[in-house]
Amino acid sequence: MTGLTGKICIVTGAASGIGFAITRAFLAAGAVGVTMVDLTQDALDAAHADLSASERARVLLHAGDVSKEATAPGYTEATIRKWGQVDVSVQCAGIPMSRKPLLEVDLDVFDKIMAVNVRGVFLGMKQSIAAMVASPSGGKGCSVIVISSQLGLEGSPGYSAYSASKFAVRGLMSAAAQEYGPLGIRVNAICPGPIQTPLMADYSEEEVVPHIAKTSLGRIGKPEEIAATAVFLASDGGAYFSGSSLKVDGGWSQWC
Repeated sequence: MTGLTGKICIVTGAASGIGFAITRAFLAAGAVGVTMVDLTQDALDAAHADLSASERARVLLHAGDVSKEATAPGYTEATIRKWGQVDVSVQCAGIPMSRKPLLEVDLDVFDKIMAVNVRGVFLGMKQSIAAMVASPSGGKGCSVIVISSQLGLEGSPGYSAYSASKFAVRGLMSAAAQEYGPLGIRVNAICPGPIQTPLMADYSEEEVVPHIAKTSLGRIGKPEEIAATAVFLASDGGAYFSGSSLKVDGGWSQWC
């Protein structure tokens, strides 16, 4: 694939799961550079070690908590210092929640989920879009992708806070797509169904099996299948996509 030839990309939540798969897919698609953002340096170093030598040469690592106001300016400015621009921004960092009825969800759990899954995306979008607007192209041809969820399209019993955060992410996406579309900046959301990532390890088999049963394909998805969608949205192939929420859910929505 060469769909991202010449592009400079940022991926948050890049040390594992969907974020790491997107990083590798972007490099395979010809990206000049990818800034990998994740919470700890140790996690980034481990992911970096899993890349090939040629991939490692095109990667910048940046550790930080995306919910903190200083993190997004830090990784955006580091990207610009190294490569001079930001063409693609993927806001993938997020945390799950344990299944609980709304009445049993503690406020600190709700606040933490909203801080990472919504505030982190807002701060990342703000910095990335500002960098795109300030670039010589004025943003033309740039792409912002947020990772929402199937649960950001419909609520699910036991996941009130998580569902709320992923609905909110799509709201941010839709507003930004309308605001910056006239400049040529495309903003879209990917809404994965159940995907085999490290986050899935936090859920019991009792929790996971019903979700798999909802997919008409009858299986859990792979991070690489989400990454392929991200490459499409970031490339010229997705040039007329903006303000869209793409369901990559194995046919889950057919049962809704």
